[in-house]
Amino acid sequence: MLINRGKLIYRNIVPKRLRILIRRIFKIFLYKFRFLKFKIILFFAKEVKIILGAALTSQKDWLSTNEEWFDISSKENWHRLFKNKKKLKRALAEHVFEHLSKLEMKSALNLIYNYLIEDGTLRIAVPDGNHPNPIYREHAGINGKGADASDHKQFITYEYLKSELENCGFKCVLREGYLSDGSLVNEKLNSELGFIIRTRNNKSFSRKYGWNFENANSSLIVDAYKKNLN
Repeated sequence: MLINRGKLIYRNIVPKRLRILIRRIFKIFLYKFRFLKFKIILFFAKEVKIILGAALTSQKDWLSTNEEWFDISSKENWHRLFKNKKKLKRALAEHVFEHLSKLEMKSALNLIYNYLIEDGTLRIAVPDGNHPNPIYREHAGINGKGADASDHKQFITYEYLKSELENCGFKCVLREGYLSDGSLVNEKLNSELGFIIRTRNNKSFSRKYGWNFENANSSLIVDAYKKNLN
């Protein structure tokens, strides 16, 4: 309650342009701090859990990465950070791959697979390319009109994502999203594999980020495993 009141006072007192400048400066310092933290922890740790393209998000016991210093489709970037050592236990990418081209996504998936330890996992959440709602599709699709969607390069379906993951060697399970026949899968998510904000499972979903269209709290969510599932 006090935090919300403080935010309201801040917005009323500080001009919008100054708030934007403060936010930019904050992000610069935060991302630099994250880069240093990542390198130090990765040097000592036997295995790590990372959020890919985290922007300002974070989770306990996970390392947040940012595209400003980690291009997940770049072999050179992975080598610079991991030095060819397989230390990746968990990877989480929430609404990241739709911002990449098909070739970039293919490269990123292969690199993630290569750096995952045995039994490692990758959880992916993207806008659902099979979603039947026209308002959702208009906002979340390629060059969408929703927040952060104007540079969407793909509108990914489960069938396409499954094929790309399996081509890398992953075994995958659909947790949330529509199939091409229009049927909906909506399973409870295991938080161990990473918390997802934009999911039907998130009862505290907030529209404050500009995700204020119909079904904005839904995604295509797939868990990919670097092992054979029994």
